[in-house]
Amino acid sequence: MTCAAKLSTHQRHVLQKLLTRESQIVDQCNAHISQYSRMMNELQCILHASESNEVALKCDEFIRSCAQLDCNSDTLHHDTVPSTAVQTAMECDCICMQAACFRVLYKWTPYLDRLRMKLLKIKNMCARPRANEGVNTCARIEKTVQKILNLKTASHHH
Repeated sequence: MTCAAKLSTHQRHVLQKLLTRESQIVDQCNAHISQYSRMMNELQCILHASESNEVALKCDEFIRSCAQLDCNSDTLHHDTVPSTAVQTAMECDCICMQAACFRVLYKWTPYLDRLRMKLLKIKNMCARPRANEGVNTCARIEKTVQKILNLKTASHHH
């Protein structure tokens, strides 16, 4: 089982599709992460503002904008690699195709779903603060975002 296996046109097409899908997913993960980083910076600026009523005001604003977050803005549909293509990759004797297939299926897709769930958690946190609880909510969001960013940097080493 080597990469030198002669691929049929169909198999080549499948492999191309898998690799495209993988890079799309990487891009989307990175987009989510930079979105979290921006949120983090914003929150830190807000929470370190000197006047407490300004902090409250900015927190409310932040919470309002976060409640509008679209967790599925650039959703990748999970069927961009049809199951038949995956099947072909799995049955192929080319180790490259199998590797690409496994990477897409078992590494990036669940990771991306976890990120989306985190985004949803933040959105839900923002969607229901009580009137004067804005600052506490902002502090909780900051902790959550911090956790997500740590998760990302930790997973960089794999």
